Amino acid sequence: MNKEVLHTPISSSEDFVSDVKRTLLYYEVFHYPLTPMQLFTFLPSNSLTFNEFYSKIQEEVLTAEIKEKKGFICIGDESEVEIRLKNERNAASLLRIAKIVTHLIKRFPFVRGIFLSGELSKLVSGKDGDIDFMIVTAQNRLWICRTFLILFKKIFLLNNKKYFCLNYFVAENNLVLREQNIYTATEVAHLKPMYNAQLFKDYIHANTWIQDFFPSFSLARMNIQKTNNRRSIMQKIIESLFPQNFAQRLDRWLMERTENIWKSRYPEFDKETRDRIFKCQPNESRAFVRNFEKNFFERYSAALKKFNLPSVQPSQE
Repeated sequence: MNKEVLHTPISSSEDFVSDVKRTLLYYEVFHYPLTPMQLFTFLPSNSLTFNEFYSKIQEEVLTAEIKEKKGFICIGDESEVEIRLKNERNAASLLRIAKIVTHLIKRFPFVRGIFLSGELSKLVSGKDGDIDFMIVTAQNRLWICRTFLILFKKIFLLNNKKYFCLNYFVAENNLVLREQNIYTATEVAHLKPMYNAQLFKDYIHANTWIQDFFPSFSLARMNIQKTNNRRSIMQKIIESLFPQNFAQRLDRWLMERTENIWKSRYPEFDKETRDRIFKCQPNESRAFVRNFEKNFFERYSAALKKFNLPSVQPSQE
């Protein structure tokens, strides 16, 4: 696989300012100014302690272009700070709902871990924000697990995705993310465990490549809350109804069936696009129909161009 690594040691004040701008511009795409600690954590270089870093920010970075307001550092429009504060308030109620939904999802067969992803994993939410979950399943049972959850959403929630958005599933034996670029590194770094803290740590340790992009990253800085780790008795009972050989054949059939449905439902996508936004493999399922990653790179590259900084492209498997 190819991987575009941004981690370079700071060799000059110019490099430092460039790294700061590049990091702030990344989050500016999402209207998300950073706290000094977040900026330090996601800077693509780590030759400074936090205190040295913050002093350097004060001395060399803060200008009419880059400002500090209410504990946030922003580039350009200061109103981004108010947007983030408003979105933090919006997120509070969604986070409470996410905990309730987690207690429901963990009871479904073959669910082994539940992580909060997307916008809410950054502890913010726009007015129409939803709750995105990443589900880790038992090995060779991903498609059975996914089918149960999707049917529940379609039948009992009338396919409403606001509180039950399930776009990404991965099996517990397939934790390493193959697409390794700044976008995927950021999404991994912001994940929040909702169920099975140990599996979450295993996932982060399996993806230590994110430190090629964020060498100062550590879970201790990511505001990780206590999770409920007890398995459901109901789940164990339901799983016992699936004999191993039957379950493996069913899992394979459900995967093939889903792949055919996706192909017929989205004929407008060519093979390259389909392979990028869909994953239909024995231990991985992904359906990002709105192609967030491609749209992000277009917007981020445009923002970098305004500041005469080199653009960043997604890597390919």
